[in-house]
Amino acid sequence: MRFLAVLSICAAATAWAQEAPPFAGEGREQLEERARSLQEQGKEMRKEAELRLEEETRACWKKFLVTRCMDQAKQVKYERFDEARKLEQEARNIERELRRREAAARAARWAEELPQREAEAAAQAERNRQAQQEAMERVERKREEAARRDAR
Repeated sequence: MRFLAVLSICAAATAWAQEAPPFAGEGREQLEERARSLQEQGKEMRKEAELRLEEETRACWKKFLVTRCMDQAKQVKYERFDEARKLEQEARNIERELRRREAAARAARWAEELPQREAEAAAQAERNRQAQQEAMERVERKREEAARRDAR
């Protein structure tokens, strides 16, 4: 049963690794840079929209339909915020994809190393069993020696 579980984990990890191979250094860096760039663009757009709203609000007070002018200025701000949100969402999607690929690569490495780890664990278990056996033999010898001394 355990073997089937290990086999299914190995198969799943291999499938994930084949879907998204680990990044080459340059490709990963380019994606990270793009995500940072998109985040910065989004922040810039938000700042720009806020400043523009302040300027337009001041200009609105000089017009006849102040409320309508302010509403339009706010609407422009909201549209710019929406554009910024979309850029930031794209950056988050890129970052999420990077993390997913890293996790798949770790799972694939883990699956590849699993037989070696199991062999090491089995060897360690055998060493532990032998050490326990030797300890039991020493205890038994000491009991026999103590019994011989008491018998004299």
